[in-house]
Amino acid sequence: MPNSYVLHEDMGLNTGNAYVEKIIFSLTKSGAILNANKDFCTLSVEKIPSIIGTSMYEFVHEDDRLLFIERILECCDGNLIPFTFRFTTSKRDGMPFYVNVCRWINQNEVLIHAIPIVDTFAYTSVERSLIDKELTVFDITDKAAINTGFDGTVIGVNDAYIELFGWTREELEEKKASMVPDFLMYELIEIKERLIKGEKVVRLNTVRITKNGLMLPVNIVLLPYYDSAGMVQGVFALSRKLEETLEMKSFVEKQLANILQQEVLIKDITRNLEFGVCQYDVKKGMYLYVSPGIEQLVGISVLDLMKDPTLFVSTCHPDDKIELFRFFEELSKERTEIEYRVLNKDEKVCWIRTKITPVIDGAGEVVRYVSITQDISKLKMQEELLRKWDMLNIVGQLSASFAHQVRNPLTTIKGFIQLFPMGPEDTFGPIMTEELIKIEMIIEEFLQLAKPSNGTGFTTTSIYNEINRTISLMEKEAILHNISFNMNLNDKDQFIHCEPKQIQQVLINLIRNSIDAMPNGGEITIGTVVEEGQVVKITLTDTGIGIPTERLNKLGEPFYSLKEKGTGLGLMVSYKIIENHHGSIQFKSKEGYGTTVEITLPLSAPAN
Repeated sequence: MPNSYVLHEDMGLNTGNAYVEKIIFSLTKSGAILNANKDFCTLSVEKIPSIIGTSMYEFVHEDDRLLFIERILECCDGNLIPFTFRFTTSKRDGMPFYVNVCRWINQNEVLIHAIPIVDTFAYTSVERSLIDKELTVFDITDKAAINTGFDGTVIGVNDAYIELFGWTREELEEKKASMVPDFLMYELIEIKERLIKGEKVVRLNTVRITKNGLMLPVNIVLLPYYDSAGMVQGVFALSRKLEETLEMKSFVEKQLANILQQEVLIKDITRNLEFGVCQYDVKKGMYLYVSPGIEQLVGISVLDLMKDPTLFVSTCHPDDKIELFRFFEELSKERTEIEYRVLNKDEKVCWIRTKITPVIDGAGEVVRYVSITQDISKLKMQEELLRKWDMLNIVGQLSASFAHQVRNPLTTIKGFIQLFPMGPEDTFGPIMTEELIKIEMIIEEFLQLAKPSNGTGFTTTSIYNEINRTISLMEKEAILHNISFNMNLNDKDQFIHCEPKQIQQVLINLIRNSIDAMPNGGEITIGTVVEEGQVVKITLTDTGIGIPTERLNKLGEPFYSLKEKGTGLGLMVSYKIIENHHGSIQFKSKEGYGTTVEITLPLSAPAN
């Protein structure tokens, strides 16, 4: 390429009666012209009907034809080697063009973009005029033009821009206009980076928003806007509507290709995830999308689920089915989740967690739900192991007090046995029997507590009985630490649906924490109250040392404990047990004044 010429996209080539900015045309493999844009017609001084079917090689300088043919054939594999050729007509000879796009649309059609090469002096003089502000882009174009800073401030706009997009100057200057769609905001960042790095012109086919909300396909040429020091501080944007030509066809094909690529990417991701993704249309009452992972998780084929959404709960464990139905019926505008069991093809129980996120339209109505379902069987197994570990820890701690509880009745029995010959036969017998019964009850409670649980033995039981049973087990240990119990239970018995041993485990953990918080003795008050006829609140208050405010939020985290040698697992397990019973735990404490624990559990009708 001669040194005196430069690629010139912004100004174009002066043909005497018009400027040629870019010629766009498509050819067959043999070189026959299939289509061409307006600039091509201007340059060839021919109309499209007379051009179609003619050989492109008639317009290529004879010395450049061999290179022209080689380059378009080489780009069949998608790799373009840019090249130049001279456009020749009967009236003009040797006008240089630079080919920057050469792409095969199909097996027998290649699309070519070529930009003119013009004299360097003309280019640099115009650029210098822009820097010196002797003239602006508005002075040299009749296209829709706007001048903005990189911060979005509108510096100037011409009438053609207002006519094309419909915004007034006031709306543009006050930034009330939003012309760039949200999904194309990245273009602005790329344009700024390219202009600051020294590019003289950026051209792209894109879409912009008109005032009436239409997406308008446009071709935009962006030029740097300079300050007095010659530094780029903004852009001139020249816009024109994309015509129904090869240029528009190429743009649409590119956008469709991008959409298809995104769809393939999303499908590839969802197909290879270990969890299932669903999208449910509220108005249509059907699934719009179900990922293949669902079939592995709930044992229902994607096709069957698409046909009948109610099948989602068909493989649910019988004990969880009612709760799962209620969960789906009560979906709202809030994110929510549920854990439940399903029976797989081998009738094996698996734990599943489903999280649902609503999709809300502009009117605030839920139009779709997106759900993510995953297998949490391993997580449940780990939780169960932690519960058992904590139970073993409790049993080990109780062993010391258990020794005292057994030793005292045995001492009584041994003493009366020594006195037995000195009294009547029926004087000491009932006392000895009573003490033996106490030993039997203590041992039975201890063995029941240590017996393994599978975590699924839910039954309806009296909360009054469970509290008294736990107090009976912990009372002797409390006495050893000079601690008394103050019972303030509701006169009317309340029933809850629970796993009794797990509720005892929670109460033992909390009572033991209160005992540890009162090294000099004190009082533990336990009360129950029914709220709104739906839940029972159990409160446990001690007169201990209290918990510092900054530590309250960390309670329940694993391996965080207020005790010197504590693991923190007791409270963590307690939190999880109450959560699995659809309840909650809250701590209230003031350092030096004791701690109150509130456990809230849903009420249940008494068993028949």
